[in-house]
Amino acid sequence: MESGQATIRMKQPLRNTLATPTVVALLLMAAVSLFSLRFQMKWIGDPFFANDTDQYYSYLVAEFVHHGFFFDLPHRYWLTETPTGDGIPKVTMGMAMLYLPFFLSGHGFAHLLGYEQNGYSAPYAWCIHIGTLVYVFIGFWYMRKTLLMFFSEWVAAITMVLILAATNLFYYTFREGEMAHSYLFFLFSVFFHHVFQWHATKHFKYLCYMSLIAGLVVLIRPTEILILLIPLLYGISSKATLAERLSDLLALRWKWFILATLFVLPLIPQFLFWKALTGQYLFFSYGSTERFFFADPKICSVLFGWHKGWFIYTPLAMLMMLGLVMMWFRWRSLALPLSLYLLMNIYLVSSWWDWGFGGAYGMRALVQAYAFLAVPLAFFIARIFSLEKLKIRIPLVIASFAACLFFIALNLLHMAQMRNSIFHWDSMTREAYWFTFFKTDYSPEDRAYLKSLLKKPDYEAMRRGERDE
Repeated sequence: MESGQATIRMKQPLRNTLATPTVVALLLMAAVSLFSLRFQMKWIGDPFFANDTDQYYSYLVAEFVHHGFFFDLPHRYWLTETPTGDGIPKVTMGMAMLYLPFFLSGHGFAHLLGYEQNGYSAPYAWCIHIGTLVYVFIGFWYMRKTLLMFFSEWVAAITMVLILAATNLFYYTFREGEMAHSYLFFLFSVFFHHVFQWHATKHFKYLCYMSLIAGLVVLIRPTEILILLIPLLYGISSKATLAERLSDLLALRWKWFILATLFVLPLIPQFLFWKALTGQYLFFSYGSTERFFFADPKICSVLFGWHKGWFIYTPLAMLMMLGLVMMWFRWRSLALPLSLYLLMNIYLVSSWWDWGFGGAYGMRALVQAYAFLAVPLAFFIARIFSLEKLKIRIPLVIASFAACLFFIALNLLHMAQMRNSIFHWDSMTREAYWFTFFKTDYSPEDRAYLKSLLKKPDYEAMRRGERDE
């Protein structure tokens, strides 16, 4: 890698064999997915569609079960009152669009197998969860394609295993995978790959793909419009490259209309839905009680807090950040847009009234960013393995390997603790964290003591701006 830029290898053969490390890693992920599916079936009697997932899902139940947008089940759906007096879901329909093919499969299987076609019987849960695994697998496939543009097979394989096994993406794939984060991870991975394809070839079709994907991403989570910073700023390392980028963008001329149309296309059904039920094409469905506090971002709490801190519950993120810092010296053309995206995203997350985002394992609002942060992590791994001095390289490789094994073990243990109600979804404290640290056996007395260490957030105070951890 040269200073400022990196060489893209556009042709990426499968090395004439399926025994490449990254493909093996993907097959292992598929095996874990099958095991997860078997595990999911054991708790299918639990409320599979719950919390945020059920809100995203409500559009499909309304349309295909009730045959109209009726959201009159207050025990199930979170509704926001409209100016016309109706109640509509506070979430948008982007996730429902991604659920749709698997929902229809569940609808068909429910009919064939004699289950109730109510949107909530077992075939629907099976199919939706299989859909989650399919989307995540595709996301990793595109991550592989992207990483192989710059790194070796082994570096790509190690990176993918770490991204899955040592982060809370694992939890938001196999336990609460129907939340938005794993689906956004899929979209981000595909988007990111097309960024490099466009910059390498300048083919207009890649801009079209990016525009369409970006529109769907914004429909699911509007603040993620920040991903557009990456294609706009990637490759800019001087005034000359900035001028070249502006020239490329101006040369598109009438093609901007096509790009804008593709971006808006996924948003049109939502605009029409809001217009029909609220009388407005744009409607803030979160209501008046949820907002950003831009003058009081809780950045330290988001990164280091015992409540949900990113570096506390996903310590692998520290290696990602170290890799990003290292990229500034050798690959500034990508370090700049990634850094800006991450900084602005963390600022937005930490400015939201509930910066911990309710019930969650770790900082779930940053899970989708792993699709981008895989590159800094791979950069760190590649630099460690490429050090010339053995006296430095060998100890660093051993230390890094040990740290990564620890991060994987800690992440899997945290997942088990979440499943067994040891880790609390919104009330963790420093004392509770250290009491549970690498502990697997709990007596009734331990559980009672742990409960005394928890601190429930005061959500009403947080809505007023009193948001300290």
